[in-house]
Amino acid sequence: MKELNTEIACVRLGSVYVVPVTSPEIAMEFLRQNDAVMASRPITVTTSMFSDGFLTAVVAPWGKQWKKMRKVLTHEILNPTRLEWLRSKRKEEADNLLQVVNNICKSGSVVDVRLVSRHFTGNILRRMMFNKRYYRQGREDGGPCVEEQEHIKALFTVLLYVYALCVSDYLPILKPLDLDGHEKTVRNALNVIKKYEDPIINERVEMWKEGKRTEPEDLLDVFISVKDDNGKPLLSVAEIKAQITVIYFDI
Repeated sequence: MKELNTEIACVRLGSVYVVPVTSPEIAMEFLRQNDAVMASRPITVTTSMFSDGFLTAVVAPWGKQWKKMRKVLTHEILNPTRLEWLRSKRKEEADNLLQVVNNICKSGSVVDVRLVSRHFTGNILRRMMFNKRYYRQGREDGGPCVEEQEHIKALFTVLLYVYALCVSDYLPILKPLDLDGHEKTVRNALNVIKKYEDPIINERVEMWKEGKRTEPEDLLDVFISVKDDNGKPLLSVAEIKAQITVIYFDI
């Protein structure tokens, strides 16, 4: 940029245009006056896969779908009232964390801080989203089971490849070849995630349809119960599944 004597440039890398900026003033203009154009998320293989074709708010390019999902998140999910509503669930998981650490210390074992913190975060999200700590039977000591460990591992695997350098993002003609192996790895990880999340979501949707549940008890219920102007469900099942998966990455 210095050699070109410019503070803004446009470089084409395959099918992708990259706009580097070195001027704070121009950067501020990007963020304030032209944010709708410049802040749009790039289209990549990985983000398309785990958002089910950009059905979510966070990784979707700017447009109608992004606006729709962003409105749902800001008005129904990520607001002070909703967070206060779920405060008791977070408190229970904090108490459970102390119990788990205490049990490990009593047994004379070493506390794996990474493992404990990962599953503490996962437990909070599962309690807030699905109103459960375990996907199946669970453990009496409050520690993670095989299912929870597999789910968390799959989440971090996908997170590792989000916006990672992938040649097919720049040269789409090479996408079928999957030269970097990103698509195969992410697909396998997503299959693990869906194996645990989808049955819960499908069952809950049916409960609402059959009238077995009428009041929200967790965030999944909130997603299902949001209505459009005609009183019909605002979100499709595919949108709910994709957004729930993305929320795990965001938090």
